[in-house]
Amino acid sequence: MYDLTEHYDAIFRRKSFHLFHGVGDDRITEDELAAIGEAWGRFVPLCPEIRTAIRIVPARRVNFRHGAEYCVLIYSEKKENWLMNAGYVGEQFDLWLVEHHIGSLWCGLCKPDEVTFDGLAYVIMFAIHKVNDDGKYRKDMFAASRKPTAEVWSGDEPGELDIARFAPSACNSQPWCVESRDGTLTVSRYKKPGKIGIMSDTAALYFNRIDVGIYLCFLEICMQKSGIGFDRALFPDDGGKEELTKVASYRLVR
Repeated sequence: MYDLTEHYDAIFRRKSFHLFHGVGDDRITEDELAAIGEAWGRFVPLCPEIRTAIRIVPARRVNFRHGAEYCVLIYSEKKENWLMNAGYVGEQFDLWLVEHHIGSLWCGLCKPDEVTFDGLAYVIMFAIHKVNDDGKYRKDMFAASRKPTAEVWSGDEPGELDIARFAPSACNSQPWCVESRDGTLTVSRYKKPGKIGIMSDTAALYFNRIDVGIYLCFLEICMQKSGIGFDRALFPDDGGKEELTKVASYRLVR
């Protein structure tokens, strides 16, 4: 099994840089840009049958106006659970950037300069900028605005897996819930009725499927870090508007 635990410590430090102000004058080097491209190919997908790729472009090319140097555009085949897969791989990238002193922001509302690449469809992008001081990252993850455990987890106590609820999401919507019974976790996408923040209902259905993939990445990092083995089953999420859509189950092996 791929060792996701190398990203565990970064969970506690990562933050969304909505503005890249005060991050210093250091710039991402050509060697670092090359390393970003190479790193993407090493991350483990949630769905190995889905091909993904990235493009790195100057932030001005996609009209990002909040101080980023570059934007990293994610592209994917359109197959079952392609958005969830993009979130899962993309969050590994997000945590990798923390480890390499590069600030990032998941950008859902920026428009790509190219909607297709190498036969793949555009999914979402990251804005990035070099960070010259680790103190610019989050100092206390537990102070972050997140739903209390009781709102996202039911059944057996989550223990160390509670850390997964600090996963980032579009408009901080946190569209996930978990039921833990008899050694099995059932993860569902929660659809809050109506508009969410600045997102329309249609946009929320799109981005929240990415968000669930981000959450599964956090959850699996925490399980691996805690020495919990698992057998995973995924279920198709076609973006339906039901309140709960089951997306994954995990049979735990302790």
